[in-house]
Amino acid sequence: MKIAYKALEHQDSLLFNKANNQAYTLSVKLKDTLGIAETCWNRGSYYSERGVLDSSYYHYYQANNFYELIGHKYYSAKMMYNMAFIQSRLKDYVSSQSKLFQVISIYKSLNKNLSLYKSYNLLGSIYMDLEDYVAAIDYYTRSIESLAKVKQKGTFKEQSLNNLGLTYQKQNNYEKAIETFSEALKNNDLFDQDVKLYARLMDNLAYTRLLNRDTSGVKFHLKKSLHIRDSLYNFSGIVIAKLHLAEYFLFTKDTVKAIDYSREANELANKIMNKRDVLASLLLLSKIDKENSSSYLTEHVLLTKNLYKHERLLRNKFARIRFETDEYIHQAEKLSLQKYIILISSTAVISILSLLYFLRLQKTKNNELRLEKEQQKANEEIYKLMLEQHVKQEEGRLKERYRISEELHDSVLGKIFGTRMELGFLDIEGNEETKMKHENLVNGLQNIEGEIRDISHELKKENLLSISDYISILTTLVNDKSLLGGFKYEINCHESLIWNETSDTIKLNCYRILQEALQNIIKYSNASLVKITLGFNNRLLNFIIQDNGKGFNIKKSSKGIGFKNMQSRINQLNGTFIIESKPNKGTILSMQIPYKVK
Repeated sequence: MKIAYKALEHQDSLLFNKANNQAYTLSVKLKDTLGIAETCWNRGSYYSERGVLDSSYYHYYQANNFYELIGHKYYSAKMMYNMAFIQSRLKDYVSSQSKLFQVISIYKSLNKNLSLYKSYNLLGSIYMDLEDYVAAIDYYTRSIESLAKVKQKGTFKEQSLNNLGLTYQKQNNYEKAIETFSEALKNNDLFDQDVKLYARLMDNLAYTRLLNRDTSGVKFHLKKSLHIRDSLYNFSGIVIAKLHLAEYFLFTKDTVKAIDYSREANELANKIMNKRDVLASLLLLSKIDKENSSSYLTEHVLLTKNLYKHERLLRNKFARIRFETDEYIHQAEKLSLQKYIILISSTAVISILSLLYFLRLQKTKNNELRLEKEQQKANEEIYKLMLEQHVKQEEGRLKERYRISEELHDSVLGKIFGTRMELGFLDIEGNEETKMKHENLVNGLQNIEGEIRDISHELKKENLLSISDYISILTTLVNDKSLLGGFKYEINCHESLIWNETSDTIKLNCYRILQEALQNIIKYSNASLVKITLGFNNRLLNFIIQDNGKGFNIKKSSKGIGFKNMQSRINQLNGTFIIESKPNKGTILSMQIPYKVK
């Protein structure tokens, strides 16, 4: 759409047609009524700039219908204004006025003051063509009043003053016309702002003075205006300037120059196909060139009839466009109703089928959830059995330690003691060295007794199911998963945690949470390092699982069933569960669980 608009601005017809047609086709496929309306608007502007008024009117009319359909009052009013402008050009004043009054009502309700200005200005032009100069002056005045509320006025005021001055001129109120044109020219920046308007005002002021029979400065200003218009290639303005110069020379009795300027104006008007100025030049030539006056008048009459016939055909064509479009809309509404009924029926059938599919799908999901819960329950039973097995193994080790301790203390230690005593009472004869060796051996046996006694007492100490037992289970799990995931791991455990005093529910859920977290790391994280921290503070078990993987956006990513299961387990333990993650920054799972003993 934007490409088509830019192409229209730069008058690139090929690009405009291609882009606008593609935009229209796409808008129809998407059922974008606003887009369809905009393409029709573009098409109307395209034909308007090329003077193909019937095609321009048709597309503006289409655009208006679409804007009304979606309730866009402002754009609908703009289309109606464009249609009214075209109808005023073809002198279909009744239809043009009717549309403008509707447009003004909409613009007032929307406080669109600049659009109100343009509408009043067009009404003024219509009433001036109808020679109702009082009404024309009234609407031109209203247009100027509307500008008071417009911030960016540009040269709109000067344009309206020019139109107002022309109305006074038509009314033969030359003094008032001169005053109005002069007021517009008081804008010292007008030449830089709009040189075309500046030349028009200068021409109108000089021509009005001529009509008021005041020729002072008229020739200079008319020629200056002609020079500016000629430099701008403003052909319509050049024709008017030459016609006014012809009247000036006619007034000053220079008939040759008057005829020359009139003929030049006539040739240029015919060349640019400006019928209004062709008629004006023919009428002026009939007054000046007495020898050819009859032929000029005949040509004038024929051209007037042709123009009237052409304008009437166009007005009829516009009426036919409205009728055919309304008929098309009526047929479209009937088809829309049929489509609506078919759509409702199809929707009902699809809804029923969707409901049946959903019920079947829900049943399947429920079965899957039931099986998952049963699997989860079985896994928990396996874990409990695993813990019981560890306990039994530890109990076996403890009994064996008791047995070895008692055996060392009661049997081995007693025998060594008896041997030492017997050796101590032996009467050893020999040299001093032999006696010294005997004493050293007896002392050595006594030291061995002490060591065996210490070992026996140490074996008697109960250190069953310390933190190392539970951590060994977790370590085994992490080690197995690390081999699958190809990551290194660190396990940091606070010394104050004694897992044999912790309830089996906490141990079981922590094991399952770690299992689920490691599974997620293997599937999604692509981490090279996993850190697991177990801490104890203020009667809270702090459980942190951290990885250096690729992470994810928590706001955009929906949490899967794994995270929901972890959250559910933490909720069962009345704990808190926090997920921290950013893309390429890894993930941290932080859990705090109230510490409970068995």
